[in-house]
Amino acid sequence: MLSPATLQTRASNVPGSREMLGLAPSALYARRIIAENNLELRQARPPVRVGLELRWAWLVEGGARWFAGQTEHSRAAIARRLREGGRPTFPPNTRDAPLLGPTVIDLLARERGEQAAAQVVCRLHPHGPRGTLSKAFNSRPMTHVEGAWRSHLARLAAGN
Repeated sequence: MLSPATLQTRASNVPGSREMLGLAPSALYARRIIAENNLELRQARPPVRVGLELRWAWLVEGGARWFAGQTEHSRAAIARRLREGGRPTFPPNTRDAPLLGPTVIDLLARERGEQAAAQVVCRLHPHGPRGTLSKAFNSRPMTHVEGAWRSHLARLAAGN
């Protein structure tokens, strides 16, 4: 935990930055819970586990930050990322995972409920991230899921 003075010093001027920093301990705890409840991560040896966590960063980091409540405070950062960066990949790549990963989980929770969000973070699908997303969104075509996610990103960035 950061003291209020340290929190204020470390936060940027971007709206939501201070709130996201304040929720960092909750996100770290949620990440630990996700890792402990995910059989594939729990059973993997350290070098393999690191590779899995990088490949699945959008799910692990995204889930942790969504459950910690950081998503609602990331609107300004998402808007900036969409304005200044290239077109994000779907699911988000490792670089974008901490910021955009939670938006995938947020979309799932809005469409299918928090229970679906909790279930998706507890399992690494054998067919990879796209297999996970296909199953989570009731086998909807990935182009539709991706389109819904991009629309969701635009709404978040606009503050809607």
